[in-house]
Amino acid sequence: MTESNPDPAAVIGRFLEAMNALDYDGIEAILAEDHVSEYPQSGEIIRGRSNFRAILENYPGGLPKGGVDRVVTRIIGSDDWAMTPTFTLVRLTGSGSLRTAIIRSRYPDGSTWWVINLMEIREGRIAKATVYFAPMFEAPAWRAQWVERRT
Repeated sequence: MTESNPDPAAVIGRFLEAMNALDYDGIEAILAEDHVSEYPQSGEIIRGRSNFRAILENYPGGLPKGGVDRVVTRIIGSDDWAMTPTFTLVRLTGSGSLRTAIIRSRYPDGSTWWVINLMEIREGRIAKATVYFAPMFEAPAWRAQWVERRT
């Protein structure tokens, strides 16, 4: 990739770094001016990076400060534990300008959510995002005999 057209994975990485730092100027700079975010579950469309920024700045109770998840997380396949960013990229797939990011997020109330973010990168900025949010929930006991528990 070139400086004028950076790698989409690097763009998404910078976006998450800015989110974790609550760097609103940095977040806004990574979004295209005509950025559109769609939240299909609530039926909302956010038009423009300034509206996206305003939502972050006005989040009830504020977003987590310091960008570090205060809950310690076990590293899969290891006996090690780590403190992770509030917004942790778990997986990034896709090609060209289209990427799918799976993100684990800790909300200000302490709840953990999974975020699936389908992103379109244009000229080094996030032009469009379709975002699905899913809270963690307790697995039903009736499935226990057929599944493994993630720790």
